[in-house]
Amino acid sequence: MIDQIRIGHAASPHGTWIAGWVKEQLLHDHPAINIDLTPVTQSLTDFAGQNVISDALTGVDLVVVDGSFLPTVDDGGVVVAAVCERADPRHCIVGDGDAITVWHPGLASVLSVTDPTVSVEVNLSLIDIGPDVTAGVQSAERSTMMPLHAVSRINGQRLGQTPIEAEDILSVCGQGTVLVYSYVAAKELGTLVFENLNAVDTRREITVERYFKSQLRETYHNSMCCYATGSDRFLYLFVTLVVDKVSYRTRSGAHISALGSIVEQAIADLEKQTGAELRVANISGN
Repeated sequence: MIDQIRIGHAASPHGTWIAGWVKEQLLHDHPAINIDLTPVTQSLTDFAGQNVISDALTGVDLVVVDGSFLPTVDDGGVVVAAVCERADPRHCIVGDGDAITVWHPGLASVLSVTDPTVSVEVNLSLIDIGPDVTAGVQSAERSTMMPLHAVSRINGQRLGQTPIEAEDILSVCGQGTVLVYSYVAAKELGTLVFENLNAVDTRREITVERYFKSQLRETYHNSMCCYATGSDRFLYLFVTLVVDKVSYRTRSGAHISALGSIVEQAIADLEKQTGAELRVANISGN
C-alpha cells in the first residue's frame, strides 16, 4: 500500500506547474496518498542531460518532465511509467489573427490564418526557454506558439481555436505531453502511475516521434519538427525539415502493427526531397 509519493520536477514555473498537474490527477483517485513536490533541476532543459533523471530518482519516487525536452534514449534503470494524455498542440498558438509565428527551438516559421478572433496575452516569464529565444518570439505584429503546459492552462487560461491543423504547426517531438519517470524496480508505484495516468494512444504517438528523432541521430533537433497522430488502427507521422531556410514536408502512415515503417517511409521521402543522407548528414537549420 503506497501512502506517500515524492515527485521531482524542474523548479521553473513550467516545470512546477506540470508537477502540480500530475499530483492533482493522482489525488483524484487516491486522495489518501501524501504527495510532496521536490525541485530536482532548475530548468526542464536540464532533463535532456545524460543520467539527470536517474540521478534525480535517488532522492524522489517519480520525476515529471515535459516530453518535448527529452533525449531519445532513456537512462538505464528508469522507465516511463506513464505518458499522460496529450493536449491539443493547437492550444499552443497565441495570435492576433493576421499571422502566427510557430515557435520551435531555433526555428520559427510564419503561417497565414483566417480567424481574426485569436488574441491572447502571454506572460513570457512563465515560459521555460532560454533568453536567446525569449528575445525574439513576441511582437505586436506576430504571435507565438509556446510550450503548451506553460501557456494554455496556467491560471485556467483557455485559448481560442484556429483553422490551423495540428500537423501544420511544426510541433517539436513530444510537444504537448507530460512524461512520468520511475525506477524500473519500483513495480508497485509504476503500476499505480500507469493505471491512473498512462494514455495508450499518446504513448504510441510519442514512441514514434522519439524513434524518428533517434534515427536522425538527434542531428536535426533544431531544424526538424514531427507530429504523430491517428486512430486505434492507423497512425500518421507528419514531418517538417528545414534546411537553409527551405522547408521540406512529408506524411507517412501505417497500421499500428507496423509503426517502424512509418519512420522509414518518412526518412526515405525526405532523403528523396533533400538529396541528402539524413541519418548521417550534418545539415544545419535556421
